[in-house]
Amino acid sequence: MTNSTITGFLDKLVEDTERTVTVEDVVSTFKERGFGPLLMIPSLIALLPTGAIPGVPSICGITLFLVCIQLAAGRNHPWLPKALRERAIDHDKLQKAANKSRPYIKRMESLFRSRFTQLAEQPMRSIIAAFSGIVALCMIPLELMPFAAALPAGAIALTAIGITYRDGVVIAIGLIAQSCTGFLLYQVVTMV
Repeated sequence: MTNSTITGFLDKLVEDTERTVTVEDVVSTFKERGFGPLLMIPSLIALLPTGAIPGVPSICGITLFLVCIQLAAGRNHPWLPKALRERAIDHDKLQKAANKSRPYIKRMESLFRSRFTQLAEQPMRSIIAAFSGIVALCMIPLELMPFAAALPAGAIALTAIGITYRDGVVIAIGLIAQSCTGFLLYQVVTMV
């Protein structure tokens, strides 16, 4: 199994760890691809019905902005606070979760592949991250309209998937969707 896939990374993580698995282990295994999952998680929280809870889109937008700044600055992997890096789960739980999720991840991986990788490499990666950071901040005023923050959240999630799989086609689709955020923001601001 190749380590260029998410299942490959999961297998490597399970093989290279023993009793416990820390967040630091996960980040070091995923290396620069760790930015993709870190962008996906807050994006999905804002995209799902939890995004309708007041304050959630703003928190997700700020979190996404902070991750995007690190990616735009050219960091090789995300910086996390020590308290979060040291959080750990039992190795057996990780192995069970990896085994259970493997069929779903493989199905998802069949949709994405490395193509037009120039968009996932420097300097384009930094430019895309800076643009995504600005779009993430747009989630704050979009919170005024129910579910309006779902558009930038979904667009950033698509971009994050593209970054994770180095799939330039998916990154481009995500960027086009992110571009629509400006129009939506204009509509919300003129309504208020």
